[in-house]
Amino acid sequence: MRVTETADWLEWRDCGNPVLAEPFEIRGGAIHIPDRPGAGIAWDEAAVKRFAI
Repeated sequence: MRVTETADWLEWRDCGNPVLAEPFEIRGGAIHIPDRPGAGIAWDEAAVKRFAI
């Protein structure tokens, strides 16, 4: 994994939390994936508009 410059992005990063309607929880040092349909991600549309370029 370390042979790629972006290998660190394979770890969890919370930099996406500002645009998520319900950010993932960290419990006991591990990410908790909720039981939701699809990928479990819902966008906060107002936040997405604020960050749009």
